[in-house]
Amino acid sequence: MAQAAKEAGQEYATLTPEEKEPYKRRSQLAKEQRERELAAYMRTLTPEDIKRENLFRAAQRKAGKSRKSNIKDPNAPKKPLSAYFMFLQRIRSDPFLVQEVFGDETETTKQSVLAAAKWRSMTDEERKPFLAQAEQEKLDYEAARRVYEQGSASYGSSINFSILPRTEITIRTGPHIKSDPTSSESESDGFMTDDGMDNIHRS
Repeated sequence: MAQAAKEAGQEYATLTPEEKEPYKRRSQLAKEQRERELAAYMRTLTPEDIKRENLFRAAQRKAGKSRKSNIKDPNAPKKPLSAYFMFLQRIRSDPFLVQEVFGDETETTKQSVLAAAKWRSMTDEERKPFLAQAEQEKLDYEAARRVYEQGSASYGSSINFSILPRTEITIRTGPHIKSDPTSSESESDGFMTDDGMDNIHRS
């Protein structure tokens, strides 16, 4: 088998880019199909299945037998944003605030530095609505997570950890600005694995 694979590899290396193209397309289609099947399979796992798998992986890593990372539950409630990330998202949702805080800076990393500096300069009163909303969404998340882990049928995916609805932040060089709420991004979105479909340990 190894010799056959070696010979096939050598033969493939002699092909022109045009001759390789059909094989590349088939490989990409097969990869996409595997990813779809993996995603569908992952969504059939219960919280207990995922806990058991992660305990197995942790034991394997501790024993030096594997480097596979834990998997994340794609069905679990998504973690809410922190107060600072709510503040950052509010800025990016409003063109006036973008100009006030970022100016002409377009690089994301440098924008984050400017936003962090603005956050540090805000008073406790200016931060208060973001902190309050973050605390409320944390409580909502914890409640949803407990219900989900208990396997209750009452859990739904409609819980919305959105940015602050129609609250104000103060830009000291300008007036108070109100912005319409926009949809939130979770800090922990989706699920990740470091390998393929055969990595789920079921006992």
